[in-house]
Amino acid sequence: MDEVERAIFDGRRYLGLTSFQTLSLTPREFTIEMMAQVEATYDEYERQATYAMWARQAANAKRLKSTDLFKRPRHGEKTEKEVEDIKAKQAETMAWLSQFEEFSGKE
Repeated sequence: MDEVERAIFDGRRYLGLTSFQTLSLTPREFTIEMMAQVEATYDEYERQATYAMWARQAANAKRLKSTDLFKRPRHGEKTEKEVEDIKAKQAETMAWLSQFEEFSGKE
């Protein structure tokens, strides 16, 4: 496959785009969409891991309240993820992605 055919294939496989939609994107836009899909996949993995931990905790606890598993943050209350943590995670992800030829030198 040449580069364009590969982009069309990846657009369909990972993003669910038609060939027309894929070809209407600039190479930079396509790269951003692919990077966003990678992050969305990781987000889903984190969610599934959290669900598994909750299920295990619920199965092993004697007296469990819903707030023992999850407590919704209130408005103005600090959450676990601060801006610095998110920026550090993004930097790690970009470093990881840079090992691949299609993402090297992109930011």
